[in-house]
Formats: sequence, structure tokens, C-alpha cells
Amino acid sequence: MRSAERTVLVGIVLAIAAALRIGFVTSGTVLHPLRADAGQYAQYAANLHAHGVFSLAAEVPPAPDSFRSPGYPAFLWLCRVLGGEGGWMSTAIWLQVALGVLTVLAVQRVTQRLGGFWPSLLAVALAALSPHLVVSSAFVLTECLTTALVASGCWALLSAAGPLTAARVVIGGLLLGAAVLCNETLVVLPVALAFALWPQGRGKALLLLLVALLPFGGWAVRNRVQPLARTGSERAWASISHGSYPGMVFRDPRLVGFPYREDPEQPAFGASAADLWRVLGPRLAAEPLRYLVWYAVEKPMWLWRWDLVQGCGVCVYDVANSPYERHAVMQASHAGMRWLHLPVMVAAAIGALVGLLRHRRGERWQWHALGACAVAGTLAYLPVIPDPRYLQPVRPLLFVLAAVTLAGALAWIRGRRSHAAPAAEPNAAPMA
Repeated sequence: MRSAERTVLVGIVLAIAAALRIGFVTSGTVLHPLRADAGQYAQYAANLHAHGVFSLAAEVPPAPDSFRSPGYPAFLWLCRVLGGEGGWMSTAIWLQVALGVLTVLAVQRVTQRLGGFWPSLLAVALAALSPHLVVSSAFVLTECLTTALVASGCWALLSAAGPLTAARVVIGGLLLGAAVLCNETLVVLPVALAFALWPQGRGKALLLLLVALLPFGGWAVRNRVQPLARTGSERAWASISHGSYPGMVFRDPRLVGFPYREDPEQPAFGASAADLWRVLGPRLAAEPLRYLVWYAVEKPMWLWRWDLVQGCGVCVYDVANSPYERHAVMQASHAGMRWLHLPVMVAAAIGALVGLLRHRRGERWQWHALGACAVAGTLAYLPVIPDPRYLQPVRPLLFVLAAVTLAGALAWIRGRRSHAAPAAEPNAAPMA
């Protein structure tokens, strides 16, 4: 197939990706879009715009804090600058639609480098059709922006046809550093990528770490030298306590996903490290095997599953008039992706393991890097609620791993068949 024909095929898939995202944000209506986390991000952006202070406080002047990471509120601040008081949310949504399409393109470029054109077409189709990625454009939440930054950073680092240049390392590091500022848990990703890059060049690995972690370091220094009303550690301990309930149930199964609402030890349970251990320690001692299975087996599976733990299917908040419920084409794409979810995730898991093993033989460090990101991202979220929403920034990388794994499996099968064919010749009947 000619290069122009391949470009047209990719362009068609990107157009489909854009159409799905535009269709969702224009047809569906997010009910109470600025509640919970979204409302906090909006409040931070409002304080940044009006007072130049990163704060969740409603009083004036607002006291600075570090309860949330600064990246996404800074994005919303920019949307306020561009769209004004009345149009900032619409500006944010449409920018997120564009970021969603950029994510799909990044998936194609990374996969083509690792597996060739046809696997890249499979990966880009999965990313384009993924309802989890489609709906993220409609919410005032970090996932869409963070996913685009991670995917673009991997594009810069992993898609080079020749040796990785310092310029690519810097660009990739800056993008990943911005992703870390949106979600500080993702600090594990540049570390994982640097670990994979280390055998290819220690200088480049160290440069990647320096560039990617510099913004995070600056944020940490700000939080050290400035008095803060609330800190991110408060939210971290609370999140760990919320994710400690096996099966996400305390007593009442009707509260699955929200067990902390009926636990009499909350909110003191998650108020500090000491309070966390005071409550969780005896529970671990009483049921050690149950908690071991929950953290080591069940939580990783929950993180990679289809339905969100705290949401409505693939949506974080309720959506009225969802096109996934009314439009036949979008219904079909949703049903198809749900049917494919398990085999795709299994292929991605195999790909992650294969990539890590291949690295020992010095082969295809990019594959190892993707596997390291998938494993590191999963491990980073084991302490908290195992909601697939949190693993969203890694989801496009899972599509890459799945496509490359399937392509590798097909190549292996073909190779086995080609080696087996000559062995059958001595037993063949003689020609007349």
C-alpha cells in the first residue's frame, strides 16, 4: 500500500475520532457538570484568574493551598482567559475534543514505530472508538488533558525512527512533566521511561528525569516555603483509606464503591498516616488473606475493567441524552468496544510482560518502556480506590501494547508455519 493511501486511512480514523467526540459533547448534557472534583478545579481556576492565588477557598482573599495538583486548574485558567467568564467551560470542552484527537494520533505514531502500519491502524481504531476516551472530553476533569500529555510525551520519546535525540528527550520530558503537574501520582511514568531508556544511554535517561521532574520539584518547593491552608497529603491519606475496603464494600452492598460513607471510623480513618494505621492495622491483622487478595489480585483487575467504580458505566457524572443511548452508530461502537475489552486488556497485559522480558535481551526498548509504564501506572494506584478512571492516562498505551502483541503473535504463528512446511516434504507422495 502506498504512503498516500495509508495517510488517507489514518485520516479517516482521525475524522471518526473527532466525529464521535463532537457528537458526544454536542448531543449529551452533563448533569451538574461542576460538582465534586470538577467544582474544585473550577474554583481553583477562578481564584487564579481573579486573585492570582492557587486556592480552593471561597473567601477573599483566598489562602493558598496544595490540596489539588496545579496542572488542570492552570488549563482552566487559560480557558477563562480565552473564553471569558461566560465561555470558559465551552472553551475547555472544545480544547479537550482537540486533545482527544491528538491522543489518537499519538497512539498511531507510537504503534507504527513498534509494530508497523497495520498494527498502528488497529491501535488507532481502538483509541478512536474507546468510549472511555470519547466521553472524557465532556467533563471538567483532568483525564482528557493528562491522557493527551502522556500520549504526546510517549510520541516524542518512542516514535523516533533513528537514535533518540536530546531534543526529543526534552520535548517528551516537558510533556510528561506537565502530566505530572496534572496528576502527581503519574510521577512514576517518567521514572519508568527513564529506567527503560537507561541501557540506551545514561545521559539521555538522566536528562529525561531532570526535565520531567523539574516542574514537580518546583511545585514541591513552593509548597515547602509557603504557608498552606490545606495540603495534598490530606487528600492522599483520605484516598488511601477510601480504597482499603475489600470489594469496595463495608457492610451495605448497596453502597458498593462508596463504603466510607457508612464506616463510623471515617473521616478520622483517613485524616493522617497515624490514623490510617490505627484503623487499618487491626483490620489487616484480622483478615490478612482477604486484604492480600484485595490488594495483589483484585485491585489490578478492577483498575483494568470496563465500568467505573464511581460513575455511570464509562461516564464519571450522569449524562442526559447520551448519544451512546440514542444513536445507532455510537451504540454499535460502544457495544463493540465493550465486547473487545477483555481480549484487548489480556493482549495488553501479555504485551507488557513480553516487553519487560525482551528488554533483558536488549531488544526494542520502546516496547519495554510501554510495559514499564503499564505496570508502574497500575502499581501507583493500588493504594487508592481501584477506579478505571484513574488509569485513563495509561489507557492509550494499553491499546498500543495490545496491537503490537497481536501483531507479534501473528508473526510468530506465520514463522512456525513456514518452518513446519519443509518438514512435511519427505512424506509427500512422489510426483507421477
